[in-house]
Amino acid sequence: MTRYTLRALAAQWRIWSATVAVLALAAVLVDVCLTHRFAVTRPEVVAAARAVGVGPAELEASGTSIYVYSAFTAIPVVAIVGRSCVQALRTNWAGWRLAGASPRQVLVGVVTTVAVLGLVACAPGVLVASAVDQPFSSVLTRMASARMGRIEVAQTPTTLLLTVVVVVAVAVLGAVGPARAAVRTPAVEAVRDAAPGGRRRMGVGRRILAGLWALASAGQLLVAFLAPPGKKIDGWPTGGGQAILASLLLAVLVVLLAPALIPGLLRLWSAPLARLGGPWLIARRSALWRSESSASAIGLLALAISFTAALTTSLATGQAVVEAAHLSVAINQVDSLVLAAILGAMALLGAVAVVGMSSRSRQRELAVLRCAGSTVRGVRRQVVIEAALYVGTALLISLLPLVVTTAGESLFYARAGMPLVVRPGIGPVLLVALLSFLALVAVLLAPIRGATRAPIGAILAAE
Repeated sequence: MTRYTLRALAAQWRIWSATVAVLALAAVLVDVCLTHRFAVTRPEVVAAARAVGVGPAELEASGTSIYVYSAFTAIPVVAIVGRSCVQALRTNWAGWRLAGASPRQVLVGVVTTVAVLGLVACAPGVLVASAVDQPFSSVLTRMASARMGRIEVAQTPTTLLLTVVVVVAVAVLGAVGPARAAVRTPAVEAVRDAAPGGRRRMGVGRRILAGLWALASAGQLLVAFLAPPGKKIDGWPTGGGQAILASLLLAVLVVLLAPALIPGLLRLWSAPLARLGGPWLIARRSALWRSESSASAIGLLALAISFTAALTTSLATGQAVVEAAHLSVAINQVDSLVLAAILGAMALLGAVAVVGMSSRSRQRELAVLRCAGSTVRGVRRQVVIEAALYVGTALLISLLPLVVTTAGESLFYARAGMPLVVRPGIGPVLLVALLSFLALVAVLLAPIRGATRAPIGAILAAE
């Protein structure tokens, strides 16, 4: 079974390229976070920090917040990518079943495929991490205290092993549930429906997790809007950032509720567009038909936009308060924006990977449309509209984190006796939305080139 797994990966390497890139980026984040964590807890580093008046807790605080933000982004992205791998392998495992493989063998083969992808991705991820470990640590050190000097960091066998284990484990855990459900599906049905439609039910475990996450989100919202500010240091109140955390919790909650929430939202707001007919109607039906993959992609897009909205709004509000209050406090804009760009890019790349793994079924769909009389230009217009539907839905979802961060940060500073200013990060949000749209258009247009070059009969016969 391992041999067949490797053959499937080699034959469809273009489909898996975005997946490997996502997992590699996750490996980079995990490695740099672990390397920094191990470095700042070394006895000699703790002693050096105390010598310049920096407490161990202060030294670790900035890193801890980055770890949390990275986990909120990386874990859902990697889990969803692992889940989408199962769907992309649908026809492969169906063929194995028809060839005589047992459900257990197929399950092992599918999980092995995801694990192999994780292992392959960790290799370039670790190499990139080795080059950015030191700069990343320097950034976190500056965010913790300007009095602290350079901290030497280096990868260790422990950090390397933990990086591989974390990335592979999260991807596999995301794939196990769908893989078990997939092998229970009749093989003939799986072969016939390469891209199943209809709304997928949320599993019991996912419902429980979503419920607990909703409670945590509600609690954090109360903290963001009701908790009093901490003491002021150089005229600047401590205890901020609670609204950012609440916004990120809400964004992840949307990802957890994606199968139940997003298809209905997409159906509701796009209903007027269906009246335009033609490519508008087909694009809407295509997005709703493949609700499982579209919901996952939209959830990750919303995560990328929401993270950007929360962090840039917080930075803009803080800078506006500093200027209005005439304080000499310096807000580290560059380092924070770099972090937002990395995590936002990871979520966007995850959405691209999810959409890209459905390219095989899209070739069949495009061939059917050509048989029905659609032109290549019309098909291209359809996929552009479909990308706009994905991004539009993600934008609607991201409005909630944007509003929460804007209101929460503004009220926090007002409760601390600072000027009340409102600075929503609308510009960066629209920029990320535009980049997301262009990336999805590029991915969705790729199958068209292959479908137009090959004879229609050959594509349909292969399916």
